[in-house]
Amino acid sequence: MQCFFYGTIRDENIEDGHHSGVVSFSIPDLGIVFRAKFKGTPVECEYASLLALLEFIEINPHLFQNKTVEVLGDSFVVVNQVNLQMVCNKDLETYRNMALVYKKKIPYSLNWIPKKENPAQNELSFR
Repeated sequence: MQCFFYGTIRDENIEDGHHSGVVSFSIPDLGIVFRAKFKGTPVECEYASLLALLEFIEINPHLFQNKTVEVLGDSFVVVNQVNLQMVCNKDLETYRNMALVYKKKIPYSLNWIPKKENPAQNELSFR
Protein backbone atom coordinates (compact mmCIF):
# COMPACT_ATOMS: atom_id res chain seq x y z
CA MET A 1 0.00 0.00 0.00
CA GLN A 2 1.41 3.38 -0.96
CA CYS A 3 1.59 6.03 1.76
CA PHE A 4 2.83 9.58 1.13
CA PHE A 5 4.35 12.20 3.44
CA TYR A 6 5.01 15.90 2.95
CA GLY A 7 6.14 18.75 5.17
CA THR A 8 6.66 22.41 4.42
CA ILE A 9 6.96 25.81 6.01
CA ARG A 10 4.04 28.16 5.54
CA ASP A 11 5.96 31.41 5.49
CA GLU A 12 9.40 32.86 5.79
CA ASN A 13 8.65 34.45 9.20
CA ILE A 14 10.76 32.88 11.87
CA GLU A 15 9.52 32.82 15.45
CA ASP A 16 12.07 31.74 18.06
CA GLY A 17 14.24 30.23 15.31
CA HIS A 18 11.41 28.10 13.93
CA HIS A 19 9.13 28.50 10.96
CA SER A 20 5.39 27.98 11.07
CA GLY A 21 4.90 24.82 9.06
CA VAL A 22 2.55 22.04 8.10
CA VAL A 23 2.93 18.27 8.25
CA SER A 24 0.83 16.11 5.99
CA PHE A 25 0.40 12.50 4.98
CA SER A 26 -1.93 10.74 2.59
CA ILE A 27 -2.98 7.14 2.15
CA PRO A 28 -5.08 7.20 -1.04
CA ASP A 29 -6.17 3.53 -0.86
CA LEU A 30 -7.81 4.26 2.50
CA GLY A 31 -9.06 7.76 1.63
CA ILE A 32 -6.98 9.26 4.45
CA VAL A 33 -5.43 12.72 4.45
CA PHE A 34 -3.87 14.15 7.60
CA ARG A 35 -2.63 17.71 8.15
CA ALA A 36 -1.38 19.49 11.26
CA LYS A 37 0.58 22.59 12.21
CA PHE A 38 4.23 22.20 13.18
CA LYS A 39 7.01 24.61 14.08
CA GLY A 40 10.46 23.83 12.78
CA THR A 41 12.86 24.05 9.89
CA PRO A 42 11.76 22.80 6.49
CA VAL A 43 13.56 19.45 6.99
CA GLU A 44 12.16 19.09 10.52
CA CYS A 45 8.67 19.53 9.05
CA GLU A 46 9.42 16.81 6.49
CA TYR A 47 10.68 14.45 9.20
CA ALA A 48 7.66 15.22 11.40
CA SER A 49 5.38 14.29 8.49
CA LEU A 50 7.12 10.95 8.01
CA LEU A 51 7.00 10.22 11.75
CA ALA A 52 3.29 11.12 11.97
CA LEU A 53 2.59 8.69 9.12
CA LEU A 54 4.64 5.92 10.71
CA GLU A 55 2.88 6.44 14.05
CA PHE A 56 -0.49 6.19 12.28
CA ILE A 57 0.57 2.91 10.65
CA GLU A 58 1.79 1.54 13.98
CA ILE A 59 -1.41 2.31 15.91
CA ASN A 60 -3.67 1.02 13.09
CA PRO A 61 -2.11 -2.34 12.18
CA HIS A 62 -5.47 -3.78 11.12
CA LEU A 63 -5.52 -1.37 8.16
CA PHE A 64 -2.17 -2.65 6.89
CA GLN A 65 -2.45 -6.40 7.56
CA ASN A 66 -1.03 -8.56 4.76
CA LYS A 67 0.00 -5.45 2.81
CA THR A 68 3.41 -4.24 1.71
CA VAL A 69 3.86 -0.68 2.98
CA GLU A 70 5.67 1.63 0.57
CA VAL A 71 6.30 5.09 2.01
CA LEU A 72 6.94 7.81 -0.55
CA GLY A 73 8.03 11.40 -0.11
CA ASP A 74 9.64 14.21 -2.07
CA SER A 75 12.23 15.01 0.61
CA PHE A 76 15.58 13.93 -0.83
CA VAL A 77 17.26 14.57 2.53
CA VAL A 78 14.80 12.57 4.66
CA VAL A 79 14.59 9.61 2.28
CA ASN A 80 18.36 9.33 1.91
CA GLN A 81 19.16 9.87 5.59
CA VAL A 82 16.64 7.25 6.75
CA ASN A 83 17.90 4.84 4.09
CA LEU A 84 21.43 5.49 5.44
CA GLN A 85 22.62 6.74 2.06
CA MET A 86 23.41 10.26 3.28
CA VAL A 87 25.16 11.66 6.33
CA CYS A 88 22.74 12.97 8.93
CA ASN A 89 23.50 16.25 10.71
CA LYS A 90 23.49 16.16 14.52
CA ASP A 91 20.39 18.36 14.70
CA LEU A 92 18.39 15.83 12.65
CA GLU A 93 19.70 12.61 14.22
CA THR A 94 16.84 12.33 16.70
CA TYR A 95 14.27 12.43 13.87
CA ARG A 96 16.24 9.98 11.71
CA ASN A 97 16.74 7.59 14.63
CA MET A 98 13.00 7.62 15.40
CA ALA A 99 12.28 6.65 11.78
CA LEU A 100 14.82 3.83 12.07
CA VAL A 101 13.11 2.56 15.25
CA TYR A 102 9.82 2.43 13.34
CA LYS A 103 11.59 0.49 10.58
CA LYS A 104 12.30 -2.26 13.13
CA LYS A 105 8.62 -2.37 14.14
CA ILE A 106 7.00 -1.87 10.73
CA PRO A 107 8.41 -3.41 7.56
CA TYR A 108 8.26 -0.48 5.16
CA SER A 109 10.26 0.71 2.19
CA LEU A 110 11.03 4.40 1.81
CA ASN A 111 11.46 5.95 -1.63
CA TRP A 112 11.72 9.39 -3.20
CA ILE A 113 9.16 10.76 -5.67
CA PRO A 114 8.94 14.13 -7.43
CA LYS A 115 6.91 16.75 -5.55
CA LYS A 116 4.31 16.97 -8.35
CA GLU A 117 3.53 13.25 -7.85
CA ASN A 118 3.02 13.57 -4.09
CA PRO A 119 -0.70 13.64 -3.20
CA ALA A 120 0.13 14.59 0.42
CA GLN A 121 1.21 18.06 -0.76
CA ASN A 122 -1.96 18.92 -2.69
CA GLU A 123 -3.03 22.49 -1.92
CA LEU A 124 -0.13 22.94 0.53
CA SER A 125 2.32 24.88 -1.61
CA PHE A 126 2.60 28.05 0.44
CA ARG A 127 6.03 29.21 -0.71
